[in-house]
Amino acid sequence: MKLHYLLFLLPLFVNAQSDRDGGAVCRTGKLRSQERLATNPKARLAYPGDASIDVTYYGLAIHLTHSPNYLRASATITLKSTVANLTSFFLDLNSTSAITGEGLRVDSVKAGTQHLVYQFAQNKLVVTPAQPLANGQAVTLTVFYQGIPNSRDLGSFRFSTHERTSEPAIWSLSEPYGAPDWFPCRDSPADKADSSSVRITAPARFVSVSNGTLVSTTDNPDGTRTYHWRNSYPIAQYLISVALSNYERYDTPVTQAGQLLPVTHYIYPEVLPLVRANLDLTPAMLRLFTERFGPYPFLREKYGHAQIGQGNGGMEHQTISSMEERALTPTVIAHELAHQWFGDKITCRDWQNIWLNEGFASYAEAVYAESVSGRAGYLATMNAFAARARNASGSIYVQDISNFANIFNSNRSYAKGATVLHMLRGIVGDSTFFRILRTYTAAPAVAYGTAVTEDFQAIAQQVSGQDLAYFFRQWIYGEGYPTYRVTVSDGTSANTTTVRLEQRNGVASAPLSFTMPIQVRIQSAAGDTTVSVVNNRTDQTFLLPSRGKVTGVVIDPDNWILKTVESTTLVITAASEPSLNSFRVYPNPTADALTVDFATSTVGPTTLLLTNMLGQRVHTRIEQKLLPGNHTRTFDLTGLSAGQYTVLLQTPDGSQSRVVLVR
Repeated sequence: MKLHYLLFLLPLFVNAQSDRDGGAVCRTGKLRSQERLATNPKARLAYPGDASIDVTYYGLAIHLTHSPNYLRASATITLKSTVANLTSFFLDLNSTSAITGEGLRVDSVKAGTQHLVYQFAQNKLVVTPAQPLANGQAVTLTVFYQGIPNSRDLGSFRFSTHERTSEPAIWSLSEPYGAPDWFPCRDSPADKADSSSVRITAPARFVSVSNGTLVSTTDNPDGTRTYHWRNSYPIAQYLISVALSNYERYDTPVTQAGQLLPVTHYIYPEVLPLVRANLDLTPAMLRLFTERFGPYPFLREKYGHAQIGQGNGGMEHQTISSMEERALTPTVIAHELAHQWFGDKITCRDWQNIWLNEGFASYAEAVYAESVSGRAGYLATMNAFAARARNASGSIYVQDISNFANIFNSNRSYAKGATVLHMLRGIVGDSTFFRILRTYTAAPAVAYGTAVTEDFQAIAQQVSGQDLAYFFRQWIYGEGYPTYRVTVSDGTSANTTTVRLEQRNGVASAPLSFTMPIQVRIQSAAGDTTVSVVNNRTDQTFLLPSRGKVTGVVIDPDNWILKTVESTTLVITAASEPSLNSFRVYPNPTADALTVDFATSTVGPTTLLLTNMLGQRVHTRIEQKLLPGNHTRTFDLTGLSAGQYTVLLQTPDGSQSRVVLVR
């Protein structure tokens, strides 16, 4: 979802789970996803939606007051039966809590003018239609209800005030399970309505905002004002939203596909001057993402932002992202905008596959950084994601979707999900990668519908011409990442070298090791040679070309792979060079200081380097005539950013390196 900004503010909350996480266009993929759901009892509990109905339309008419906080509403719902002879069905609606007194009560249910029999208990509204429904038969009913909505997770429905002025504000934020807190629905992301409509009536001081296009604004005799919003695109229940306050409207329209797309921001008046410059970036982001991902999905309507209260981050409600003040930054604006493609146009079919929403939108942050700051900006963003992804526990496919923190785990669903796309880009190449994304967003099987991992995998395979089953199996359904140990020795001739790669899974046993194409850079005084190998075993040796005496080897020099390199050792035969002596780096991990122990057997120049993941030198120590013997040197790490660094030792005896983690 995005409560994206808050995920960085509250890592302890979001990561407070055990090790759990984690469904082309072919029927097989869908069935596999359904099988996983059917065999997971926690998943069944988390999906209360009635599978015997398919909702095609939500029409909400909501009357709101602030102080006292109260909602009176009617929900007109069109649905059709998915089974034969349907004699009753239920909608999800959360009833009044015996503890807090909050919740909703139902006054009546009608089909036209006819009252229908219903029962409302245990958060289910069970309705009996006037006659049993045949398979595919549709019915339209209206539920009249009222009360004080519950507010779960980060706030599914809130009556609040501005932080700076105490002006009233009301908003909804339903992902993942909060929609039934304020309107009856089938609570499943798999069931998208074909269209929706929201009428909001509130005191005239409120500007009321929702999805789609503003159809009308009506001033009522009682001092209230009604805003009627209509959405003409398929929409998941959790993406329907309302936001009310004394908004100041700020427009930054952009031309898309030869037509003017409204880009409308509804911001607290006291905040608008502080964020206007960031809002002005939205049109450029729309143009960028249109080029990278395909046409903006809701061209007939709009895009924009509606400000909500602090502590809620950002949320990609369809055509109108809800954003707290601290989330109105370029990074989060880009993240929520990307969700209009990945999350809104194509919605994860189940919460287990939330990475299809969050990983893609997080990766869009790197795409935006690349457009602004070039390759360096892209790599800085992806290296930050990789650092967090190494802390992920469990599979990207969410094994336990019973609570918010499991689904929206910052390290897994966001950072590691984005890193998977980065690795895929490294495998297939830039042009093919973005062609995959554009093909995916346009594919009839998923566009304006729902998807699981296998849907995206099938399109990636179709466009790239590669079998990527190994890639998605290990990175989406497996856990952890590879840790490499490298040993370099003489080859069979002066222009070859032998590289032995040993790997293990750094944090898990499933899979035991990873299959990946890996770039290997062979360094020598005559120049470097970079070759690609396919590493598909835990212990594998490669004979690779070199340009004479090898001085070092770098595994994955461009950081395409989520990994660590535990050690790199050069072994020179006694006949050609003296053997390398001990080389120790400690403590590892470290925070403030790093000690390096090493030995030399020949007098001469010695260089100690500390480099970051971009290959940039952080510390350099050169000694021109170091005598033979044992030596100890210390690096002061004060002020150094957390992350992965490499210590490189170069002596007349050869080169060695060690990876160290700074915390």
